[in-house]
Amino acid sequence: MDIFIPEAVKRLAAAAGTPIYLVGGCVRNAFGNLGDTDVDLCGPLIATALNLPRGARVKIVNYRLGTALISFMGGNYEYTPFRLEKYAEGGGHTPVEVKFTTSLEADAMRRDFTVNSIYVNASTGEVKDPVGGIADIERKVLRSYSPERTFASDGLRLLRLARIAAETGYKIDGATARAAIAAAENLKDISGERKRDELEKILHADQKYGVADAHYRGLKLMCKLGLLPYILEPLDGADSVPQNPEYHEYDVLEHTLRTVKAAPPSVRLAALMHDIGKPYCYRLYGNFHGHETPGEVITRDILGQRYLRYPKETVERVAALVANHMYDAAGNTREGKLRMFIVKHFDMIDDLVALIKADKIATGKVSAEDIGPSRILQLRDKMLEEGVPFTLSDLDISGADVTDMGYEGPAVGEILEDIFGKCVANPKLNNREWLMAYAQKRLDKSPRK
Repeated sequence: MDIFIPEAVKRLAAAAGTPIYLVGGCVRNAFGNLGDTDVDLCGPLIATALNLPRGARVKIVNYRLGTALISFMGGNYEYTPFRLEKYAEGGGHTPVEVKFTTSLEADAMRRDFTVNSIYVNASTGEVKDPVGGIADIERKVLRSYSPERTFASDGLRLLRLARIAAETGYKIDGATARAAIAAAENLKDISGERKRDELEKILHADQKYGVADAHYRGLKLMCKLGLLPYILEPLDGADSVPQNPEYHEYDVLEHTLRTVKAAPPSVRLAALMHDIGKPYCYRLYGNFHGHETPGEVITRDILGQRYLRYPKETVERVAALVANHMYDAAGNTREGKLRMFIVKHFDMIDDLVALIKADKIATGKVSAEDIGPSRILQLRDKMLEEGVPFTLSDLDISGADVTDMGYEGPAVGEILEDIFGKCVANPKLNNREWLMAYAQKRLDKSPRK
């Protein structure tokens, strides 16, 4: 097979004075017809020892591992020297000992999976496959050359196993799966940030190479491999929490995973968290009433700085979606109250409705086609057509106006909020003449200014 080698890489290799190889995902994808990905390079020398052409720049990213970023002809290429690694017991992501080597075969044996251990000489195009990666690609199998050592060495590889299997659609080799299950505990030594990054990739695995429902399969693999307790501990055991068969076909865990499956990418994290309060409520009360309230708290805890360390903005948005995913579940909320809810949560209404729809589909009782128009979206669109004010600044009266009338301190905000609520309910009232008159009338009747 002809592997596409960028012209910049060919020139780097021609000048280097030692073989440079393409390795990893770019080679795997070429043999597996999966699509383009970043070009990673390696070779027997450290990057600073290479003879590089004029214009090439080297930035050492990790001195201990020898990882460097080579920039040339508008491209950036990660380069690593061949190496041997030794890890502490427990599967920490960072090796305790690193030795550089000139042996390509030794380098191949320390890599995670055979499909990522195929080398293509950037000068000659020669392929080296010391651990049988090409055969595994042909079989569409994800296999580790030395499974026990692979996962004992680096616990993050457990999540990479689930993620790459999901993205590619490959099956996991039996021995590799058994070793992963046995080593699942090693995930506890991996930082929250690294777990978060892999989880995000799993949640969007279907977008990587277009494998249908890859995100759902990735989560299922996490469960089968025993990784869930080390990522989302509150959902551990949720497969033994039943739901009312009148409304649900599945237990809490399967329902959660199917909600993610049905959700658009923008709300998949919220879908994963939306029922995380159910096991808690079931243990305490034997039912799920009000599960969204502890669910919001648990979401903030899991996604926040103590565990997965998502950005604050993400945590707040997901927590708000979890807290409100049951809003107007019966469809009988008064229109005036619903209007204020839409105004308050305007920026997340589309995502909230998408989450609610995915939640319904995942019951197994209805299909997407069975779900009628969203009452919330219909009212939101009606409000937009009416010209409803969505912020105080949309009012035809300002804080300065009411201050000039004689309002002082907290009374300024109180009258503006009062006016705002009336205009949300009836946008025709949002005209300066009526607003000024109403504010003056309130002022005249109240001893408090």
